[in-house]
Amino acid sequence: MYIIIVGGGDLGYYLSEILLDEEHDVVLIDKDEKVCERIANELDIVVTKGDGTETKTLEKAGIKEADALVALTGQDETNMVISLLAKELGAKNVATRIGKIDYDENVLKKLGIDIVIHPEAAAAGYIAELITKPEVLDLAFISRGQAEIMEILVTENSKVLGKKIKDIEHPSGSAIVAVYENDTLIIPDGDTSLKLGSKILILAKREVAEKVRKIVS
Repeated sequence: MYIIIVGGGDLGYYLSEILLDEEHDVVLIDKDEKVCERIANELDIVVTKGDGTETKTLEKAGIKEADALVALTGQDETNMVISLLAKELGAKNVATRIGKIDYDENVLKKLGIDIVIHPEAAAAGYIAELITKPEVLDLAFISRGQAEIMEILVTENSKVLGKKIKDIEHPSGSAIVAVYENDTLIIPDGDTSLKLGSKILILAKREVAEKVRKIVS
């Protein structure tokens, strides 16, 4: 995938590193020249100095060809402007870092935001799980990059539409751990059928994650 990241802070840096390891094409944009120089020296990605709220900067980064843009500056309002502009310029998917958690979901969708990132809230939830529910799942191996949890939407073109869990072949090192139907969380068994509009949550080791995506998408 071709992915543009706006914001060269810690989150943008580590996301670039992970995407690079997964062999995606990454372009990072930041307004700070020193930040750009550091990341360009440390990571084998294209780094552009510029303002992500400006059309010329996004066009220079190849926004029309981008499979995704991720807005990760430290300002909610800046990220929203970047998201709206990116969608208007042709980005297929837009993920946006939002600090406040009480924005209206419909407003965010109108701004062209497909995925909302709440890093602080996610970190708080992660810490709470590790402290209060260690018997449920040790999430530390996920944070170390050894595995990931992916969410797959069942569409009309999905290979798994109408299939039962037990009939879906998936590689060793992966498991379907939950299914969302109409905002209801279901812990599936082998006879659970996947319906149109359902979302599948899959836990997979990193080395088989891409193979899993191809099987269930």
